[in-house]
Amino acid sequence: MTLKTGIPVDVAEARWVDGYMLEIKFSDGISRKVDFENFLTGSVHPDIRKYLDVEVFKTFSISYGNLIWNDYDMCFSIEDLYAGTINAAGHAECLVAEEPVEYHASRDRE
Repeated sequence: MTLKTGIPVDVAEARWVDGYMLEIKFSDGISRKVDFENFLTGSVHPDIRKYLDVEVFKTFSISYGNLIWNDYDMCFSIEDLYAGTINAAGHAECLVAEEPVEYHASRDRE
């Protein structure tokens, strides 16, 4: 399943399942299990490889609709998370997910 153009989708919830797998629920109600193992084992960067420690991997949080680790050490595009495919090949080490429209609107009012 892919995102539909013009429909904003955020990460609403995430929970650790096992190993490097998270179950991610999106703001449109879709839920997806995403395995980060290939991404983590395929990286040579020490700031990424530290998340091979499962206890460190489990320290993720959600910020402004994005799934993040340690103040953006790791973050992924909503599209990749929604597709459920996180691979080391062909991806930057850290991709910042786009901010939803409503966050831009709230900042413009400040």
